[in-house]
Amino acid sequence: KEAYPNDPDVQLDVNFQTSSQQQQQEGWKFVPDVFLSGSVHGNERVGPTSLVEMSELLLESAACESLPRMKFRPSDSNDNDDDASGQDTTNDAVKFTQEQWEQELSTAQTCRQSLTTNKGIPSPLRQWLARLVTTRRTIIIPTANALGYSRNKREEGSIDPNRDFPFDIEQYHESECMQTIAGRSINELWRSHLFQIGLTFHGGMEVIGYEWGAPTYLNLDAPDALAQDQIAHAYSRYSNGFPGHVPYDFGTMNDKVYYVRGGMEDWAFAGSWDPDRVVQCTPTTYGGYPPEKTVYNNSTLRAFNMLIETSDKKEPLREDLGSRHDPLISTNGRENGHVARNIRLALLAMDVVEPYVSIRGVEELMFEDDVIPTMNLKRSPTSYYDDAKLVWVPGGDKKSSMRKITWTVGGAMTIDGTEIVYGLWDDLPTQLAESTSGFYPSIETRNVIDTKFQVVQPSNVEGGTSGGRSRWHADGAYPAEPEGGDTYEQIYNYDPVFKAFIDTGKMPPGTAIAVFARAKVDKDWATSAANVGPAGLGPASHIVNARTNPSYFAS
Repeated sequence: KEAYPNDPDVQLDVNFQTSSQQQQQEGWKFVPDVFLSGSVHGNERVGPTSLVEMSELLLESAACESLPRMKFRPSDSNDNDDDASGQDTTNDAVKFTQEQWEQELSTAQTCRQSLTTNKGIPSPLRQWLARLVTTRRTIIIPTANALGYSRNKREEGSIDPNRDFPFDIEQYHESECMQTIAGRSINELWRSHLFQIGLTFHGGMEVIGYEWGAPTYLNLDAPDALAQDQIAHAYSRYSNGFPGHVPYDFGTMNDKVYYVRGGMEDWAFAGSWDPDRVVQCTPTTYGGYPPEKTVYNNSTLRAFNMLIETSDKKEPLREDLGSRHDPLISTNGRENGHVARNIRLALLAMDVVEPYVSIRGVEELMFEDDVIPTMNLKRSPTSYYDDAKLVWVPGGDKKSSMRKITWTVGGAMTIDGTEIVYGLWDDLPTQLAESTSGFYPSIETRNVIDTKFQVVQPSNVEGGTSGGRSRWHADGAYPAEPEGGDTYEQIYNYDPVFKAFIDTGKMPPGTAIAVFARAKVDKDWATSAANVGPAGLGPASHIVNARTNPSYFAS
C-alpha cells in the first residue's frame, strides 16, 4: 500500500471485529511472501496438480496442528478462560466448554493418526507443514492461464503469457506486453506483495532454470548467482528422481533452456533495479491496461523466481505421477514421480524464504509443538510469556545445575553460527517488538539481551566453531543425531540438532528464565560472481540482502 498509494487495487482494507483478530492481521505484515505459479502455459499439467495436492497437505496439517485451540483443559466449573495467573488462555476470544475441549482433543488425535497412517506424515513433518502455513504468506495461482488450461493449449488465445512481461523486450514493442489476463493477474499480485522467492512450473523438458534468461545478459552471471545455484541444487536433491527420470539438472535459463524476451522469471528478479530493461506497456487487448501498472518502485521486483521444467511430456502418464503416501520422503523409487517430487520442491521454496530457529527441548523433554497455527507469538503484547513454551526444571545444586537445551536452525543452507542466550524474564521489556513499527526484536529487547543475558555456544559442534549445516545443504545436516535411534532426525537425517547447557544453580526457586536461540546464516551468498552482469553489481535480491546486510530494509 505504501509503495503504490494511488493504485486502488492494492488499497483494499478488511475490517475485523475483535482486537485479537486485528493483532493477527497486523502480524501478517511481518511474514515473508512466496509466489507459486502452476500453469502459465495451459497445456503443461504437472504444476497445477502438484500445487493443489501440496495445498491440501499444508491445510490439513495446519488445521490438525491447531487443535485443541486452547492451552489448558477447562475446569468442571466452566471457569475456563483464565489460567492460574489470571491470564486469558483462549485464542481469538473462543470460549470452550469441557465437552468442546474433549471433542477438539479427539479430533486432533484422529487427524494426527490419519496423517501418519494414510499419508505418511508423522509428527515432525506435520509440525513443519504447519510452520510453513503459519509463518509464510504463500500466494498460489495454480492456473494463471486459465483459458489455456481449460482448452489444454499453451497460449491464452493466441498470445504466449510467458512473453508478456515488460523486461528486455525489443524497442517500440510496448503494445506487446501485458496483453494477457494471465500476465496482468500475475502483475497485480506482485504489485501488492513483496515476494522474496517464487516458482513457475512448466513442462517440455526436465530442468531447473534461474537467472539470467534474457538475451541482454547472454553469457553473463546474474547477481546473487551463488545463492541461486545453492537453492536450485537443493531443489534438485530434495525432489530427486525416479525410474527413467534423473534428478533435475539445473543452471541458468540462458545455458539450460533458452533466452526469451518478456519472460516472467527475469522480470520478477530485476524489474525494480534494472529500469533500462523495463518498459511501460500499452496493450490494446481487453480494453487496454494502464501503463502506470508497469512502473515499479525499488522493492517490488527483486525475487528469485525460478523456472521448473517438470517433465519431458507436458501431460505425463498417470503411473509416473508418484504416490500420495510418504510424499515428503525423498526417494528415487517409483513412489516418487512428477507430482510427488514437485510437492517437495515447492515446500522447500517456502521453507528457505526465511531462516528460523526452533528450540526443540529441555533436558530429555522434547516439545510436542513447534509453531501453532492461529497463534500470533511475535506481535501480541500479552502473548510472549503466556504463549511461550514453559518448562519447570529443578534448580539443582553445584553438582547438578546444568540444564540441556536442544534447538535447530532451518530455512537456510549454511549455518555460520548459532548460540543460546538466557537470562531473567523480568529483565525483558513487556513487549518484545517495537511498539510502533512491530519490528522484532525491538532495540530495547536486543540491548537487554546483549547486556544482561548470558551467551552459550553449542557443545556438540567440532572444530571450535558454532556453526553447522541445514538439512538443505549439499553435505547434509550437521550436527546430526547419531544413527540407529528411533527419533525422526536419526531415521531420516532431518534437521541439525544443536545442544548447549545453561546453569540454573544460582537462580532461586520460582525464577522465570527466558531462553532464546539465534543464528547467522548464508553469509557466503554475498559473494559476487566474476562475470556478473550488469558489471560491478552486488547483491540485488531481497533474500540475499536480508541475510547479508543488517541495515537492509524494503517495503
